[in-house]
Amino acid sequence: MARAKLPGDDFLAHLARFHEILRPRVYLEIGVDVGRTLSLAKPPTRVIGVDPAFKTAATGPVESAFSAPTTLFALESDVFFESGEAAEALAGENVDLAFVDGLHLFEQALRDFLHLERHAGRRSVILFHDCLPLTAATASRQRKTGFWTGDVWKIGPILQALRPDLEMFLVPTYPTGLLVVTHLDPGSRVLEERLDAVISEWTPREWNGGPFDPPLPVVANDSDAVRARVARPG
Repeated sequence: MARAKLPGDDFLAHLARFHEILRPRVYLEIGVDVGRTLSLAKPPTRVIGVDPAFKTAATGPVESAFSAPTTLFALESDVFFESGEAAEALAGENVDLAFVDGLHLFEQALRDFLHLERHAGRRSVILFHDCLPLTAATASRQRKTGFWTGDVWKIGPILQALRPDLEMFLVPTYPTGLLVVTHLDPGSRVLEERLDAVISEWTPREWNGGPFDPPLPVVANDSDAVRARVARPG
């Protein structure tokens, strides 16, 4: 169903394209798993992966499987940022490109955004996986199916409502969409100040099977369209 509804390039092709367009000095990924997406980064990008349960390579240290200089942290993302590990690993550099694909719960994705924005620049880009629901069952907070996005889809409408200063668009790419957020403001405290209220308000909400209300900006699943939007000044 996902392949039929979302034809064209998959999210891996787009993630590789973001690396090509942005050529980030620092790339940070939350949710490493077996390292398939992490391996898309190329030198001289410095790569940081955060995942408390990343899979180790059978042939030796998993870092040896990547072409770019890569450091992995077997930590929950909150611990990574709040313990000082992030500040030490970044050594004063901004995160130029980040990919969030950790827990499939919107409140964790929101906290990951808050942490990442503190370490970002104005033109940094944060990507979220799993933001385009397929069905109500696969978009629920409790996992009931093998194919499962969780309720990370809530990130889009929340940021759209509370942070209109952000530049944001959704790419309808297989299998679960890719949300692109830029024009970041490390000094903003809007989400931090309202985080508890937002979580309380949005936790019980369920996917209704319809379009987002109000609709999120959508860019066609097309390489030229995405390149044009990412390269646009702002």
